Amino acid sequence: MATRRNSFEKRERERSKRAKQAAKRERRQSRDDESNTEADREAAPATEFDTDPNQVMKALADLHHLFDGGGMAFDEFEARKSELMARLEVD
Repeated sequence: MATRRNSFEKRERERSKRAKQAAKRERRQSRDDESNTEADREAAPATEFDTDPNQVMKALADLHHLFDGGGMAFDEFEARKSELMARLEVD
């Protein structure tokens, strides 16, 4: 009988652990979704016709601050950075 009790307790521990993991995963996912929407609002890249170097540099600075704060994934950061860098005119 002791073996069954231990097995039951072990199953309960495992179920509890899985439930905690699922809850944590959901919290992370909702937090990531919220930060992505904030990131889209905060770091909207300059428009296609906007080539003023000061505005492009400001957009780059905002982009770096957002990335450093953890509000953006590295791939998205690199893509937006390359778009902005392409708008800069080099003399």
